[in-house]
Amino acid sequence: MAAFEGGRGLDAFEAERVLSFDNGRAATILGRFHSTGDGESAPVLLKLSLASPFTTPDELLQGLAGMDLTLTNYSGAEYSYYDAEVTSGLCRYAMEVISPASQRQITRATPVERYMVEETEEVFREVVLPYQQHQAGKIKWIESVVSLKTEAERNLFIGGSGLGFVVNIDTKWTSHARPISADPTVRAGWHKAPWTKDLYLLAISRDPSLLSLRDLRGEEGAELCDSMRQALEDCARTVYGVPKRKLRIFFHYQPQFYRLHAHCTTCNFVNPGCEVERAHLLTTVAANLRQDGAYYEKATLVYTVREGETLCKKLFPGELEELAHHQEASQRMAAGDEEARAAAAAAD
Repeated sequence: MAAFEGGRGLDAFEAERVLSFDNGRAATILGRFHSTGDGESAPVLLKLSLASPFTTPDELLQGLAGMDLTLTNYSGAEYSYYDAEVTSGLCRYAMEVISPASQRQITRATPVERYMVEETEEVFREVVLPYQQHQAGKIKWIESVVSLKTEAERNLFIGGSGLGFVVNIDTKWTSHARPISADPTVRAGWHKAPWTKDLYLLAISRDPSLLSLRDLRGEEGAELCDSMRQALEDCARTVYGVPKRKLRIFFHYQPQFYRLHAHCTTCNFVNPGCEVERAHLLTTVAANLRQDGAYYEKATLVYTVREGETLCKKLFPGELEELAHHQEASQRMAAGDEEARAAAAAAD
């Protein structure tokens, strides 16, 4: 069930700490729902964004219990999305709730240092591939989606080359009209709506052996890229009225979850996943595979990892302490500069 159902509201949420606070424009809060049994309740992440901001983290925490909630989307698993409105009417937040939140999700939501990785063929084979296989084995919800057992109302296309793929509406597209429905009369109203500027679609492979673009080979891999790209373009055009010249279609590496999937957004929409080291355009991937069928088996791929993540620890087992010392030294220098500026201001 969605996080806030059966009469449960934000007054049942006990905040533990604010993981991030962007001057009230966005915030991520870690906490738990009050336990109703003997055991400790699972961690919960609240992600709020936009609106007339609170000015301090304390004001935000004090205002949580008074927010009015409207469910906007439920993934069928641990993700729920709400409009959260302050009762006083001062501001309105879009709220994403992850309940229960895994340690990996908590880690990703906590601001930390990032480090560049140059992943060679050898590093991939010896370090990263075993990690990917282990992580893929823990993902259960993806099979429900690609086997059409859940989220059927979000699907726009089913088919494609090989074992095929599904194209669906990404749950991150929070401005999408509600209800999300497979009813053609409902979908007719989506065509060229103002909120289509935030378009966000996914094409997810139904082949469990394809964890990432590293697993694509030769003409078969290139044809899958072409097929995904064509299906995403067709869905964007026919359902939403967004022409292909306005689309950015890409894979992530490293991806957020290990089942090959392509992202489709408008080229005006820039999100954190568009960094040059992470996004790989499907057109380019297909061209590389046609030049060398084993391109992504042999290529050195560059991306960033977050400090504290399991993959970071596996990649840099002997360097983390040195990196931490460097960060601490930088922070001390910054603090010293701030004290010097304060002393100079006082002398004036």
